[in-house]
Amino acid sequence: MRDHLDRLQSAVRASGLDAWVLYDFRGSNTLAWKILKLAPDAHCTRRWMIVIPAKGKTVKIVHTMEKLPLDHIRTDTTIVYDTHGSWDAAVRTALAPFETVALEYSPMGALPVVSTVDGGTVEWLKSFVPEVVSSADLLQEFTSVLNEDQIAGNAITAALLRRAVMNAFRLIRSKVQNNDPITEYEVQQHILREFEMHNLITDHPPIVAIGPNASSPHYAPTIVQASLIERDMIVLIDAWVRSSAPGSVYADITWVGYTGNVIPEEAERLFGVITAGRDAALRLVRERFTQKIPIYGFEVDQACRSVIERHGNGPLFIHRTGHNITDEVHGPGTNMDDFETHDSRRVLPGTSFSIEPGVYIQDTLGLRTEIDVVISLDGDVAVPSEPIQTSILPLLAETDPTL
Repeated sequence: MRDHLDRLQSAVRASGLDAWVLYDFRGSNTLAWKILKLAPDAHCTRRWMIVIPAKGKTVKIVHTMEKLPLDHIRTDTTIVYDTHGSWDAAVRTALAPFETVALEYSPMGALPVVSTVDGGTVEWLKSFVPEVVSSADLLQEFTSVLNEDQIAGNAITAALLRRAVMNAFRLIRSKVQNNDPITEYEVQQHILREFEMHNLITDHPPIVAIGPNASSPHYAPTIVQASLIERDMIVLIDAWVRSSAPGSVYADITWVGYTGNVIPEEAERLFGVITAGRDAALRLVRERFTQKIPIYGFEVDQACRSVIERHGNGPLFIHRTGHNITDEVHGPGTNMDDFETHDSRRVLPGTSFSIEPGVYIQDTLGLRTEIDVVISLDGDVAVPSEPIQTSILPLLAETDPTL
């Protein structure tokens, strides 16, 4: 852990800040737990703080009852408190040398994903620290950058995920061809069984949705709410999964099929619009990393969204273009977003994210295409689940389109 603290301190120094304050109360600051590699079951019921200066001694402030859970964090100095007065004094003493400190919060709530310190604590720190700033850029290196083993394992996971989704479409094809009834829920459960067979886990069952249901982007069938999949229907499958091995990274893809032979003209047109947006975003990412020019999350969203808007379908694209991916399917790193938020953070080498534009006509139709992009530590851009979808799959075509 000492080497890890040294890395944290080097990052603070490179950022030009005076110090980084990692604070938590009862697990509220999940980012601090991840950064400091605390065990998920660590028994922390009192406030604690780790102060990492650009230069000088690191400081740990812990309650006298709960020294053990943070014992692995070997700071230069440890301050033990008990009363509220001794907590206040300890923090004021530790932060007195600094003009500017970083904290897991986002001014004006601009980036909620990194705002994990409560407002009252922020107010309190601002009452005696000259400047409190967001650690949004600083924390990415320690929460979102993947190592080589994680990147390699993700490629295997992505291939297994794509196979599971294609097998689900083959099941639909077979059932519909034979006039056997099948529901969205049954397809979802088929996918989950395949995940289990390959030791894959997910935080939520996959989305399997016929066209009108897919018009709600986060619709997912349940045992009590599911529609029959019949002929001449759009079927969207969105699934995300990771290996059961500790630290493994999610893969997350969306494909669309049609239970017929000839795709409806308007559905095919709209799908062409969103794939064009997806491809424009991916092209920009590739260009920037090839040219070694920084790229920021909001720019990826703009590249995708502008294509969809040019085709007159902007109002139908009702969510951000993509999200960061780690061992959490929605990670804390840069999102591809200039819609729900303005994510001004840089897309870093060693990170993964989705590009997933969609169009949604309420109670009528939902279409989405989703790929994962993985940036290697050297800056190479890959799409582990290739080949990517270019048109809606005609599931009843003479030749199986999933092969």
